[in-house]
Amino acid sequence: MSFEDAVRDAPNPVDKACRKGKQALKKEHRKLVDCAEPRRITGSIDLDSALAKEPGYASQPRWDYGLGYIPVNGREQAVWVEVHSATTKEVSAVLRKLQWLRDWLEAHADLLNRLTQSASSEIRFVWIASSGVKITPNSRQARLLNTRGFPKVKRHLNLP
Repeated sequence: MSFEDAVRDAPNPVDKACRKGKQALKKEHRKLVDCAEPRRITGSIDLDSALAKEPGYASQPRWDYGLGYIPVNGREQAVWVEVHSATTKEVSAVLRKLQWLRDWLEAHADLLNRLTQSASSEIRFVWIASSGVKITPNSRQARLLNTRGFPKVKRHLNLP
């Protein structure tokens, strides 16, 4: 199953949101995601924008992007990227977005959820700092992030 097929299986309007490569990412965010072989990023969706005007989702803490990615010697996976300011006071907001995404995938996008589960835990859900990272490594917030699946907030995502 491909990322594009999994997106098409998602509910409207997400089913029409797939773009080639990183095209669904806002221009200023594309430079924050790289891959050793760019063709291995097979597609992308701007999940936040796709759902922003939908009743029931407008006030929800929506996640930014999904990417289709084929690792070296592997099957296609879904990788989820949130570009957000990285300060201690934003940790709870990003964790709400992560919980929203996990719940949405489980309830509404089974095929995308399966592709997500096949991704390495290091790249499954990625928080990219929109500016500098202002979360101290040994803080309560850093420990909380680690227990919720964010071993480290990144300044840039380099897919191998």
